[in-house]
Amino acid sequence: MTNRSTTAFIGILAALTLFTVVACSDNSESPFSTTTPVPTRDSSVLAGNGGGSAPENSGPDIANGESKFKSLGCSACHKTDTTKLVGPGLAGINAKGDDYISESIKDPAAVLTDGFANLMPTTFASLPESDIEDLIAYLKSLG
Repeated sequence: MTNRSTTAFIGILAALTLFTVVACSDNSESPFSTTTPVPTRDSSVLAGNGGGSAPENSGPDIANGESKFKSLGCSACHKTDTTKLVGPGLAGINAKGDDYISESIKDPAAVLTDGFANLMPTTFASLPESDIEDLIAYLKSLG
């Protein structure tokens, strides 16, 4: 190898090493880091009691409900205020009750709001019940 080739090789090796260090860093946001969720350890295991008991259900998770509302595409058709979009605005839906909201998510054709066509996908019926409960809690939090 010539001196010039050696210098280029060392430069490339240094750049790759730096890239690897940045990509594997846990302390900073990096466009190269993974977006795969990493499960957290049960705090009871960390406390040393073995984690033998199942975690208590603390109720619906409004933050997860909001996240699902956005990630499942609900916000593409429904506004969280009274604005009509493809579907009706959702402000005040809490007055309809949990059963109505659940049925509207799982079987949207069961009860149609006046002035709206049956355009909502039926795929949400296959969501885990905990996600449906979280969505209901979020929608009820809208007031």
